[in-house]
Amino acid sequence: MSSKQGQVVANGAFQLFGARRRADVGEVLTDVFGRDDISALGADWRGIVYFTLDDDAEIDADTVVGFDPSSGSSGPLASVGEVLTAVRNGDIADAVDVASFDAWRTATGQRSIDMGDCVPPSVHEFMGGDPAERSTEPQDLVTFIAVAAALMGRLEKLGVEPGDEIPDEVFDETRWQ
Repeated sequence: MSSKQGQVVANGAFQLFGARRRADVGEVLTDVFGRDDISALGADWRGIVYFTLDDDAEIDADTVVGFDPSSGSSGPLASVGEVLTAVRNGDIADAVDVASFDAWRTATGQRSIDMGDCVPPSVHEFMGGDPAERSTEPQDLVTFIAVAAALMGRLEKLGVEPGDEIPDEVFDETRWQ
């Protein structure tokens, strides 16, 4: 893997970031989680981001954590070595549901997605969306993470609970400037 360019597996189903993309994604994750010890590693086609925490009392620095901006869920998954081995031998494709990615590619006519792109759900899961219903066009990963975090923050500030109707105020840009 080139530290500058990164590596894609299975037409973009998994992306191991190069230096620039690690920095860009790490910066937005630092904002989302409010901590500066995040090292971005990669992402998959669904927009799930994989990273490590350099200074955490509960999670070893060699543990890869997954974060799904659409649902807001995160948690430890595997070691860095296990992920890198899975990238080298191609097993990472199965771990990120390459069959669904291939079905999406066939349905949309997309040959692949570029480094730094993802195919998030049409509607964020935390807003009632179905993860099986995907956007028809790839989206920029950093933008996807930032928008999901902003929307989740707005919902929290408005006191919206799971199952509540989403108020129009969430989408009123003048309210949130």
